[in-house]
Amino acid sequence: MKIHKALLTKGYFPKELPSVFTTQDFGEQVDDILQDWEKAGVFRMLKLSDELPGGKKRSGAYTYKLGDAEAEKLSKPKRGYERREIHITHPLPQALLAREVGANWRSVQRWLSRQTYSVDEIRVGNDYERAIKGINFALHEAKKSYLQATSDWVITTDITRFYPSIYTHSIAWAAYGKERVKRNLNAYKGSFADRLDLLVRSCNRNQTVGIPVGPETSRIIAETISARIDQSYSARFPNSDKDNIDRLQDDWMVGIGTLEGAETVLSAISGLYREYGLDINGSKTSIDRIVGERESAWISEMKAFLSHRSGSLAGSRLREFLELTLILQSQNPTASVVIYALSVVEGAAIKAVDMPLVESFLIKAAVVAPGAMDRICRVVLDVQNRTNALSAKRIGSRFIYLVKVALEKGHHYEAIWLLYTLRGMKRPVDIRSIKELLADVESAAIALILLDMKSKGLCIGKLPTKVWEGKISEDSVKSDWTWLLAYEAYRHGWMVDHNKLLKKPLFKAMSSRNVVFYDPKRNINTSSSEVGNRSTRRKRNMEEVRKHLENLRGVAEAGHQSGDY
Repeated sequence: MKIHKALLTKGYFPKELPSVFTTQDFGEQVDDILQDWEKAGVFRMLKLSDELPGGKKRSGAYTYKLGDAEAEKLSKPKRGYERREIHITHPLPQALLAREVGANWRSVQRWLSRQTYSVDEIRVGNDYERAIKGINFALHEAKKSYLQATSDWVITTDITRFYPSIYTHSIAWAAYGKERVKRNLNAYKGSFADRLDLLVRSCNRNQTVGIPVGPETSRIIAETISARIDQSYSARFPNSDKDNIDRLQDDWMVGIGTLEGAETVLSAISGLYREYGLDINGSKTSIDRIVGERESAWISEMKAFLSHRSGSLAGSRLREFLELTLILQSQNPTASVVIYALSVVEGAAIKAVDMPLVESFLIKAAVVAPGAMDRICRVVLDVQNRTNALSAKRIGSRFIYLVKVALEKGHHYEAIWLLYTLRGMKRPVDIRSIKELLADVESAAIALILLDMKSKGLCIGKLPTKVWEGKISEDSVKSDWTWLLAYEAYRHGWMVDHNKLLKKPLFKAMSSRNVVFYDPKRNINTSSSEVGNRSTRRKRNMEEVRKHLENLRGVAEAGHQSGDY
């Protein structure tokens, strides 16, 4: 598959959304859609002059004429009380952005070749869950353990709100060199990086600060900037040992021999990022004398429980395990305790008599671990579809209350997954308590799940469809979140297309080709398939770890265990 099609087929919408949200059709047919949009004047390509001041010449410079659109912003838990926004960008600038990246992939690869300290590869392919190969966290942990064992001092730091803080004009600085671009701005107007700058801003209401979180194109752009900083760091410290440095996107760990050297390195990293308008996160920055790193206490306690108690995970042993999970999650709010426990539960054969225990755990987990909401909801739906042993009444009553709490707080991610679970439980729920809140929520994702539920007779009470219809216009679908709500609600017949927008150029290019962004027939993966997928990923990741350690140590590994380096 071509680069731009892959980026739109499996790398457009945020991965955090339920599987009913899809961009597969859009990615596969994007070339014809863009052709129709250009013919209809939805956007224009403008060739720029080859003549430059001083008699200099260039070739192939062009830009775009299109409107700016505001992405749909969804609030998602990060760590503890921290949250971040993920984005559903408008299809027009996102399609052009992906096309530019695909058409200029050799240039992108040249920019990324500056990577020095990251073990991650920006590799596009069909074999990955997303368009781009995922991050191998086990490999980073292995490299960190290695450098800690060979360093007297260790520096750790990262960037405050990396994606939301990226200055879009710095894309060209990273691509061609900051001073070079600033000395001759006209020469780079209409260049590839300049077009990326324009299209990223078009995805974000023409804001020059921040790139969308969600599309894989943003990962490419962010890594282009990070790769340039790698190169600058290497030039500043030409004798630095790259084996003693690990960079995971904007997270750095550097091993060094002296405290004075560590302070110099930290100051240099901070200065290099400041040149791109980025600041290090003081709360996550440290210089420590570390000779090794212990496994997190909560993981040790969980593993000890599972290994020291024989027998299957059932009865009192299952109850104790689930109670321990909730206690440790409460004690370690930034840790992934519930996610770890769910992986164990998914791999166990839960008996029918233990279903009430699992049911209570899942309901409680939805409160104490909102960041794991997608995993919690998938387990609920998988167990219910296989066994029908969960109480739809009890879960429905509790989850609709949690939806209300989430909407009041503006926590879209939790609301989306809770509603998606209620939809999958196939039991009518009373939505009258949240109607007024729904009228004020600017989220196509939430509205579409509810409209789908309503069409299936799963909503007791009326939805604020008149309010939603009033927010939609020919102008709004070109410039904000309403494009997705309007397109899918009209296409499914869930709302009335008063302005015949499906026949207007923006939507017609997609609807005439039966492009789907919300497909009610797409189901989540079963627990058994997820367990298999995780096993496959782990084997592949650990093979990368093995090869990397062999290169670092110069010794072939006869056998190793994760984390023992």
